[in-house]
Amino acid sequence: MNVYNRCFDDQNQFRIRLETAAIEGIFALAEAKRLALLWSFMLDYENSLNPHEDRKEGVELLSRLCTDTIVPSPKIMSLARSLLKRSKVKARDAVHLACAETAECDYFVTCDDALITAFERHRRRRKLKMKAINPVEFIRGEGEKYGQG
Repeated sequence: MNVYNRCFDDQNQFRIRLETAAIEGIFALAEAKRLALLWSFMLDYENSLNPHEDRKEGVELLSRLCTDTIVPSPKIMSLARSLLKRSKVKARDAVHLACAETAECDYFVTCDDALITAFERHRRRRKLKMKAINPVEFIRGEGEKYGQG
């Protein structure tokens, strides 16, 4: 959810401005249909908790760029439990990661460095395919494949 809300963060910090620009690039690629974004039941839930109505509506509009919505399944919950137990990620983050991995996403884009580190350690041990990545790194390293970068 941090990716969808990054543009609402204080843009005085250089890192936040860079991530915002990268995320806008990712959304532009999705809008141009050069890459596919997926939404999930967990993103719906977290967005519903947002106390700022304008931000909630903004995220809802961005969610329309997503080509599909991941629904709950036993496979997702099983992987989330494994991530929770073995990689020390928070419960909601475990569900987000499990949704993306189960949907066979290539990347899980997040601004959370600790989550990237925890997942990448777990990914190598479990031989998971998806890669957790910061939006700036995605645009710098992978954006060229999609006509950006």
